[in-house]
Amino acid sequence: MTVLSKPSSRIRAIRLREDLRQIADLIELCFSHNIDPEGQEYIRHIRQTANNFSGLILDNTTPENSPLPFHGYVWVESDQIIGNITLIPLRSKEKGSYFVANVAVHPNYRGRGIGKQLTERAIRHAQEHQGKQVFLQVREDNHIAIQIYLNLGFDEISRRTMWVYRPSSQNPDYLPTAIKVTSREKEDWSQQKLWLDSLYPKELHWNLPIRMDKMEPTFSNWLNRLMFAEFQRSWSVRKDSKLIGAVTLDHGSETHDYCWLATSPIWEDEVIRNVFPVITRKVFFPKRLAVNYPAGRAREAFEAVGMRELNTLLWMKHKISPLNESIIV
Repeated sequence: MTVLSKPSSRIRAIRLREDLRQIADLIELCFSHNIDPEGQEYIRHIRQTANNFSGLILDNTTPENSPLPFHGYVWVESDQIIGNITLIPLRSKEKGSYFVANVAVHPNYRGRGIGKQLTERAIRHAQEHQGKQVFLQVREDNHIAIQIYLNLGFDEISRRTMWVYRPSSQNPDYLPTAIKVTSREKEDWSQQKLWLDSLYPKELHWNLPIRMDKMEPTFSNWLNRLMFAEFQRSWSVRKDSKLIGAVTLDHGSETHDYCWLATSPIWEDEVIRNVFPVITRKVFFPKRLAVNYPAGRAREAFEAVGMRELNTLLWMKHKISPLNESIIV
């Protein structure tokens, strides 16, 4: 059962027409020390929308009926936005699912419970719209925020590390003769899919650019990639002729090309150390390579092939009680 505080009068819904520039400035201020390229692209998108489309934005849109991922709530004092939370319906997931993002509070106003109250308001919004669950991500080192979310009823469902390729002169090739890296064979797909289902379960697909159905080696997938100029390549890794891993490289976002690594804990170190030197030689822009992988696994192997940790995130979920079961205090 969720215990929600009475919403503060300082909290109001975002007004897209007038708030976007201030929100972009606040997010940039709060996350400038650890913002990644995708975060920078998101801020750029907010500002571009504010500059180019502000006259066309309708003030009465909501997260449920707008395609813009900027809706949510702000905390206002003296006509200034000093807190923000973004609330995005996950339309590709089970109906009633929401994603909470960009919980930002101006550094000069922290320690007053503003982030907690904004998160409570987001949960209440989901309740008011018959929501069933709210998801969020938080950096592993943000202990204060993690405790707030735990106190509000969020549970950790996964912990994932994003690895990106940053080569150095010390990165060796590691290619023992017993291990071979080749283009993927069609018959390798069934085992690759089993590994992928384990490493990237459906519970996490709401915020991963993984397209499992597009990886299958079918004629229709090959034709679609040809027609739409989509880049995708797959490799298999064998040890003494036994398949021990596979990787599919996919253009996942504007900032990253994702390597979807499929293997088991038994072989992951050997697969990583052998396949990534091959991939980095085969692509034009190796610095775009990224791997999302369970946190704490294969760290030494990733570092040995020139990958570095971009961030480690806790993925959390809050199961919502119906509004009439909540207690307002």
